Amino acid sequence: MQVSNSKSYAFLNRLSRVSVIVFLKKYSPIFITLFLFLLSNVFGLWNVRNIQFELKEESNINELELEEKVSSFKGENIFLLTPQEVKETLLEENGYIKEAYVEKKIPSTLYIKVEEYTPLYIGYSSERCVLYSSEGFRIREICKECLEECTDDSLVGISSNTLLESSKRLIYIDEIQKISKLLDTFGFNIKKIEIGEGVSTFTATDHTFTFDMSYNLDIQLNRMYLVGKRINSESMEFTSLDLRFERPVMKLK
Repeated sequence: MQVSNSKSYAFLNRLSRVSVIVFLKKYSPIFITLFLFLLSNVFGLWNVRNIQFELKEESNINELELEEKVSSFKGENIFLLTPQEVKETLLEENGYIKEAYVEKKIPSTLYIKVEEYTPLYIGYSSERCVLYSSEGFRIREICKECLEECTDDSLVGISSNTLLESSKRLIYIDEIQKISKLLDTFGFNIKKIEIGEGVSTFTATDHTFTFDMSYNLDIQLNRMYLVGKRINSESMEFTSLDLRFERPVMKLK
């Protein structure tokens, strides 16, 4: 009996040293894991089933519309799906979206945090009324041939008899931001801007300011700074101020 057991032990010992057996013993956990993973893919365990959105409070975006736009990604393998695909789809479909951050939550959920543009300008040019963000990017077209309807008290109205945008962005946004920031420093909150060839007028309640945005704007802003300090220190009452000239022209009340 002892001889039989000894022979069996020796056989098993030799068998355990066979290269194939050694290989299987060493890598069997990996093979099992891969097999289970492939099997789970066959049964759709890793397919996208849920898409969750994080939007800011009082968002301008309809979450149901977003879900509809990305519903085509449901059923796709979450490992093979790239966040860039989802992001590009969202950016193409909704002008309010500034950025989209897509996170995969295993096993079957896409979590999407949306960063939005803030509407600030409503512009009318070429018989089109367009909503723009605070950075000057076009959000959406509101209507056509609707000058009277192209107003919103909560936004800065912009009108122009020339081309207003290029590549979906306000052409003069940098100049507009510089001028508006300086005027706001002196308490003039701009509500309307009229852009023409050589003359641009910024209106704040009962005050108007005239600039030439095609000329050296920094010089005109320096003039505004000096005059603005005097206006505030002397509590000057005026209706208009033209900064295009070396000696700014002011119309007093």
